[in-house]
Amino acid sequence: MDAERKNLIEKYAEEIENLPTLPHIVIQIMDKIHAPEPNIDELADLVMSDQVLTTRMLRLVNSVFWGLNRTVNSVKEALIYLGLREMSNLIYSVSLTNSFEINTIHIKRVRFWEHSFGCALYSRLIAQKIGHPDAEMAYLAGLLHDLGEAIFAMSFPDAFEEIIQRVACEGKTFCEAEQGILRIDHAAFGAWLLEKWGVPERLCRIVAKHHQIEEVGDDQSLSAVMRLADLICQFQRLDFGYLEGEPINVEIPLMWKKIQSYYPEMAREDMADLLEEFRDQEDAVKETVRSVYGAMEDAEATVV
Repeated sequence: MDAERKNLIEKYAEEIENLPTLPHIVIQIMDKIHAPEPNIDELADLVMSDQVLTTRMLRLVNSVFWGLNRTVNSVKEALIYLGLREMSNLIYSVSLTNSFEINTIHIKRVRFWEHSFGCALYSRLIAQKIGHPDAEMAYLAGLLHDLGEAIFAMSFPDAFEEIIQRVACEGKTFCEAEQGILRIDHAAFGAWLLEKWGVPERLCRIVAKHHQIEEVGDDQSLSAVMRLADLICQFQRLDFGYLEGEPINVEIPLMWKKIQSYYPEMAREDMADLLEEFRDQEDAVKETVRSVYGAMEDAEATVV
């Protein structure tokens, strides 16, 4: 990130009263997960010291969203059965809802988590389908990619309203409208925040460029996977309820062709079959958001 953009982001960050942070216990857990020789018992004890984290984590791992063929009854069992990388995904998934309670006129909590979890699930499924070696990274990219957009909606509501109007009335993409008004986009701000949280640099780079995947470098295929998942969510109305200025019906087949260029063996696969397969997952995403994070008001789920 160039110095001018970083300075601008830090200027905006100073204006935000409650910039989301990862809870200290999550930082401790991640340190133990990424230790050279992780101790499963110590890690399980640390997770269980936070009752809310433990409860939500077990609900999530046993939800239809995670798709296990057995019930996991304890943190240690989850660690052994899932492995550390999947456990890391679980911890991020659960801890974000504790530190990131969004509810604005433009983005409602239920819609934000449906979109985020939908992108995470579809990213992982696409990665697995094409044989990408890092489905876990695809999951995290899908989960975290729009944090910056939610922060803009919460912290700069007037500017956010103007962005939405420019997209609707002037035919601009969302990132173009953001650049015109704030001089940065949500992807760059979200990546900056993730860097502050100590998220791996590779993931920050993917989030920063999820609308310009040609600029990601070696991770273009993974970025294309996450971007396709994002577009499919918008196609299925697992979105935020306002236009983002991108022709979804055009972008989805283009992104699928890009993935096929990275994985030629996928040329035989039909895009329509893929969309149908993911349509069957839509209810699983919505059910998980409600079961894991408690009952949400019906008004939040209403399409605006």
